[in-house]
Amino acid sequence: MDKKIRFLAVLLCAVALFACSKHHKEDLVIGPYTPSISSPIKIKVTDVSNDAHKVFDVDVIGLLWTGLEDSLKKRGMLWTAQVGGQPYTLVGHVLQFKKGSAPGRLLPWYGDTLLEVRCELMDGTRHVATIEAKRKLSYGQATMTREVWRQIFTEISEEVVVQALRKL
Repeated sequence: MDKKIRFLAVLLCAVALFACSKHHKEDLVIGPYTPSISSPIKIKVTDVSNDAHKVFDVDVIGLLWTGLEDSLKKRGMLWTAQVGGQPYTLVGHVLQFKKGSAPGRLLPWYGDTLLEVRCELMDGTRHVATIEAKRKLSYGQATMTREVWRQIFTEISEEVVVQALRKL
């Protein structure tokens, strides 16, 4: 008798779990949901330059430019022609870049990845702020991460946009 009650209890729990599902194929949302964020502050990246005066085997200008625009777009602050109006302008300068290497970061002072930038935030011809950001990955940090130099441009861009928001 005791085995029959256990069997019925397990069967009832299983039926309750599987039969009471509210999900239907029509209710499922496929793809990532991205809410539209809009900010009254609009910024346009007008120029990025390589002030390190070195030739790198990666496109430091393009990576920083894309990173800044992606960070602004994520916050709804990227100026486009459809928006109109007078945007703030952002001019970026790559001051220092060192690509580094993943195996090199296993040894101290050898495979460091370094990026240092300075950005000028302008309102028309009026200088609003100078934003400086520096990121260094050294011994023991991201030791086995390949192409961490791409990630460092994203991190620096996020930091620049956050600092720009604080200064506005």
